[in-house]
This record gives sequence, C-alpha cells and structure tokens, in this order.
Amino acid sequence: MDFISQPLPLTGAYNVRDLGGYPVQEGKTTKYKSFLRADSLANLTGDDRKYLYDYGVRLVIDLRAEAETQRNPDAVDRQVMEYMNFPLLDNIQSSFLQGKMPSDMSEMYIRLVEDSKTTLAAIFRKLAGAEGCALYHCTAGKDRTGIVTMLLLKLAGVDDKSIIDDYSVTEKYMQPVFLEQQKMIQSAGIEVPDFVFQSKSSFMQKLMQYMYRHYETAEDYLLQAGLSAHTVEQLKGKLV
Repeated sequence: MDFISQPLPLTGAYNVRDLGGYPVQEGKTTKYKSFLRADSLANLTGDDRKYLYDYGVRLVIDLRAEAETQRNPDAVDRQVMEYMNFPLLDNIQSSFLQGKMPSDMSEMYIRLVEDSKTTLAAIFRKLAGAEGCALYHCTAGKDRTGIVTMLLLKLAGVDDKSIIDDYSVTEKYMQPVFLEQQKMIQSAGIEVPDFVFQSKSSFMQKLMQYMYRHYETAEDYLLQAGLSAHTVEQLKGKLV
C-alpha cells in the first residue's frame, strides 16, 4: 500500500494533513512538522487549537477570499500563531459558488496558476521563512490548497502518483462536509456541477501535464513567478 497522509485527530476540521512521509530520492522522505495542508479552521475547538500549537504550528496562511474569511473566520489563537491572508481567487468558493463554472476543476487550476503568480510567490516566500510548522488552508483543503501542495511536493521531488493520491483522498475525508454543502446549495436553488465536490485524479493530472509543458518543473514555475533561487533552496531545505 502506497503511503498517503492521514488527517490529524481534530474535532473541528476534517482534512488537516502533514506533508511529511512521502518518499523522495536517495531513500529519504519529506519532513514532518514543516507544512500542514488543511480545510476550513472556522470550527476548531479549544482542544484543536492546543493540539495544533503543541504540534508546532506557528503560522497560519489563509488562502480564501476576504468575503470568505469574514463569513467564516479562522478560530485560531492569534496571540500564539501568526495569521496571514493571501487570497487566491478561484471564482468558485471565493464567489460562494455563484461564479461562472469551469468545464472541470483542472480548467480552474490552470487559470489560477497563471493568474495568481504574484500571490503564489508571496505565499511561498512566507512559507520559506516560517519558524516552526506552517499551516495553509482554504475552505475544503482541496483546490487552492491542492495547488500549493502540488508545488511543494514537486519541489521536494515527490513522484506524480503520490502527489495525485494526496490530492484525490480529500474527497473521502471531506465527504460529510461536501454532502452538507450540496444539500444547502440545492435547498437554495443554486445549480453546481458535481465535480466541484470531487477531487478526481484526472483534475490534478491535467494541471501537472500543463505545468510540465509550460514550465517543466515546479522550481522553474516559482522562479518565473518571482521567487529567488535562495528562497527556493530554503523551501527545499524545509521539505527534505
């Protein structure tokens, strides 16, 4: 059985997972307690907050739009953790599912990596300089979080299958939340395609194929987005 990161035992979030444990070259694996990917932190309990602090989290990066953060603010203790908001506008969750829908999620992912280079560079600069463990998240921990995760894991040298598996498993962990969201949307009379609540391997596969064609490597993409070579090396050092 190939390794896939498991959710941390939290009550108020379903998809908080460490990027550690993935095989890379020379028999090494990615480091634990450097980066956590996550879904919404709006419902964290006091015990959840303590768990994340004890785990080493000192930086929380919120990838949601300002309207999303206002509607469902993160329940993190800003006295002991730095909180920063770097909005990645997916025009799906960021417009509360009322924007123009893409033909599938990969279309949105490709648009986002092309249109949000400046924001993504700022996110990766902050992650590179983070003290302790850095957590980044969106609403479901699937799309915007999935893009950041793919770039980090590619930078570390993780193989494509592991990255796609890490992305795909979100649908399983978030199923209770997705079912609830779908019910609410239907009762509001909003029509949303099923794929919005899916993390099919083909979505991530198409994005990665696009990245290979246009940038060759994650490192090349991040350098073109404005990161310095020094920052890229800092990130690699935190990953492996």
